[in-house]
Amino acid sequence: MCQTLGGQMHKTIAAKRRLLITEFRGFDMTKHLFLTGEKGIGKSSLIKVLLKRSPGPFGGFFTVKSAGVLSGQITVHLLRVGMRDSPCADNLLFCCGAQKDQASIAARFNALGCAALTPRPGVRLLVMDEIGPHEEEAVDFRQAVLAALNGPVQILGVLQRAESCFLHQIETHPNVRLITVTAANRDVLASAL
Repeated sequence: MCQTLGGQMHKTIAAKRRLLITEFRGFDMTKHLFLTGEKGIGKSSLIKVLLKRSPGPFGGFFTVKSAGVLSGQITVHLLRVGMRDSPCADNLLFCCGAQKDQASIAARFNALGCAALTPRPGVRLLVMDEIGPHEEEAVDFRQAVLAALNGPVQILGVLQRAESCFLHQIETHPNVRLITVTAANRDVLASAL
């Protein structure tokens, strides 16, 4: 009984993998790929797996949380890909749970985000991990993201699930392919992409 169930489960996983691989074979790799899904599902981990298998150099950014920059506070930072940045006051975007000054957050996204998206010679892939509703008021940053979507460098990114006109612009952009990562498909996606 267990062998039959195990064999059936293996067949189901293999069928899902074939379906995903077939779906991605038709994917135009000149387009940009964004992942979305529930918090903590493994979107950023999947991005890191894909980057390890891809030739560099890379540009763009990762946003990371840190508990070690401001005493007693969780902070969010924008780190440039390939620059060996560590969370510090210079790349601080905002503090979690604190009352947020949208103008200050927008200014930080404009400064840090635009610098991270500025084209560098030889960059083959831009990482945008992750984009969420905090960027809504960051006009310069939004324009830099949209310019990159219309540009020649491929993008691999993460979009938060949130109500935002800016996120909607990215999701519906003709050069963007959006994939929802779930517990059921994340391992298959790692081998299919």
